[in-house]
Formats: sequence, structure tokens, C-alpha cells
Amino acid sequence: MVPLAIRGTPDEGPGPPSETRRPAARQSGPVDGCIFCAVVAGDGPAYVLHEDALTLAFLDLRPACRGHTLVIPKLHVEHLWACDAQTAGAVMVAAHEVAARLRERLQPDGLTLRQNTGPASGQVVPHLHLHLVPRWHGDGTVGWPSPPPQDVDLEALHTLLS
Repeated sequence: MVPLAIRGTPDEGPGPPSETRRPAARQSGPVDGCIFCAVVAGDGPAYVLHEDALTLAFLDLRPACRGHTLVIPKLHVEHLWACDAQTAGAVMVAAHEVAARLRERLQPDGLTLRQNTGPASGQVVPHLHLHLVPRWHGDGTVGWPSPPPQDVDLEALHTLLS
């Protein structure tokens, strides 16, 4: 396990992408003004919990609860629809590892895994990220659209999406 580290100086950032990490057409290197690209470069503050060749996980600086963690790809990807399968998979593998650590050390009753794609879903930072939010009984709402739709024809929807 990677111990908690604080990034904040440019010389702590990752080296250049390797040949095995070529970005897909919609992925790019650091984007000016992207706060998560700044964190990856070592120019932004972060309490890092996990880092590998493709991903970075760090505590949310404005947490919804104790242990709220963000998992991001190191390459700039705006959202899930712009992400290739390899990068999406790497983000989920990192999330799985961090979730296990959160469970072991914080002992929550549950975990909310949330990814917002686009402003309509609540995405604020235009860099793909997963929220890992430890949950305890009685800590508040689960955060699902309310009230849920009542007029969904599941058979027609299945036909459309299959």
C-alpha cells in the first residue's frame, strides 16, 4: 500500500508518458486550468492515497464525509464518454484498491461510488473522476433522483438499448 503523501512541488510529479500509455484520440496531456491536471503534475495540493502508471487517487479537499476520495486518470479525459476502455478499467482497478483500504481502515457501513458525466449530472470539474464516499447508517440521503420516474417502459427501453 502507498502511504498517505502530500503532493505540492513540481519535482514530485510523474515522468513523461511511457509508450504503453499512448492517449486515445479524445485524451490529452495536461490541460491548462484543469485543477486535476495540476495535481497530476505536482502543481496542486493533494493528499495522495494511491498512484500507479495510469491513475491517481487523493482525498477530496471539500469532502462530503470522512474518507471521501477522488480517483482520476493521469491523462486528461473530460468525462466517461471521452474515455477509452483501458483508461476506464485502470480507474476502476484503482478505485477497487482504494475502496478496500477505506473499508479496512475506516470501517464504513457502505460505500457510494459516483461518477458524473456532463453538467446535467453534476460534473463540476471537466476531468474524469470517480468519487468514493464512505457511508454510515443514518448519515443522510443516498442522493438518487427523487422522486424516481414512474412511467418507464422497461421492455421498450431494453429493446432500444440492446
